[in-house]
Amino acid sequence: MNGVRALVTRVTLRIGLVLAAFGACAGRAQAADGKAQSDVAVPNAEQAAPYKGEGLVVFPLAMYSPETHVGLGGLLVRFFRVGDSPVESRVSSFSVVALVTSRYQAIIELLPEIYWDNEDNLVAARLEYQRYPDSFWGIGDDTPEDAEERYLRERVRLRMTPRRRIAGPIYAGLNADFMYLHGTYNETGIFASEDIPGEPGGFTSGIGPAASYDTRDNTVSSRAGTLLQAAWIGFHEVIGSEYDFWKLLTEARHFFPIGQESALGLRYYGEFQAGTVPYYHLAMIGGDELLRGYFMGRYRDEHLVALEAEYKFPLFWRFGAVVFAGAAEVASKPSEIDADPIRWAAGGGLRFALSREERLNLRLDAGVGPGTFGVYFTAREAW
Repeated sequence: MNGVRALVTRVTLRIGLVLAAFGACAGRAQAADGKAQSDVAVPNAEQAAPYKGEGLVVFPLAMYSPETHVGLGGLLVRFFRVGDSPVESRVSSFSVVALVTSRYQAIIELLPEIYWDNEDNLVAARLEYQRYPDSFWGIGDDTPEDAEERYLRERVRLRMTPRRRIAGPIYAGLNADFMYLHGTYNETGIFASEDIPGEPGGFTSGIGPAASYDTRDNTVSSRAGTLLQAAWIGFHEVIGSEYDFWKLLTEARHFFPIGQESALGLRYYGEFQAGTVPYYHLAMIGGDELLRGYFMGRYRDEHLVALEAEYKFPLFWRFGAVVFAGAAEVASKPSEIDADPIRWAAGGGLRFALSREERLNLRLDAGVGPGTFGVYFTAREAW
């Protein structure tokens, strides 16, 4: 009963904070998109006036969870076009997220996504600083729940993806990943008793080729189109990395529009690695983007394959909703990826449109799987 009460308390607090944020943000969101009439999280194609792709969304963030306790911060998103880009081209954006908690945790993220020359060139990046108590259960697909070890990690990470159009929706370029991590561990536990790759922390730097095929109608919240992308990243001492390994990232998404405002999305994601892979670079199940319902990194290993589906539909005014389900598995070898054990989760959530033209949504998701449950309150879609 204590666990049930804690769960109910957690969900109630988050829903209350979300509703408070909705009320505080509605006026700002209307000012950002210049419209006040009724609409939903996925906007209609017809607009009362031409939209020039410029706007600013600013709103406060408030959250609570047993891991973070009270967290306060904010989100700023600036939409703009570079140069004389045509109105029908994709809009560039620059986002800033900042959050501090009562447990002395801090998260700061800068996320630019820039298009220019009529989408012939693009660069997306993510610069983040995190000081965060985290959990580690070990490496593998069958680590027991009682193996959890709490530790403190502090990291700075920069990921960049500059790309150039080759033909039509086909792009090619580079993926770069730079990270510095320092961990503080318990004197007893997994890190003390086992030889975990990457335990000393340090600096990793990787770079490699990338390619993508992208016909999505919107990169923030897609309703139609296809995304295919792959990247190989090599981490080596030649470019300053303290660990030598490589990873291959593959992904496929397709969105089927249903009616005027609903859509069904399907996703495949695969991650494959080899070499001396630090534990914090391993492929991980969980979090607010992959298999919602599991703690981020609950299961981790060198290889991962995941399949997900999500159906999104409007409710009323700026509100929309989603239902989702997915399954994933990690393994030490590609040949060991099979249906036993498979990790699955399903759930649903609410959406609140902060910017209807750019489909920027505030989202509240709840996912559940065998013996696991997670609630996520953030901006932007999971995928």
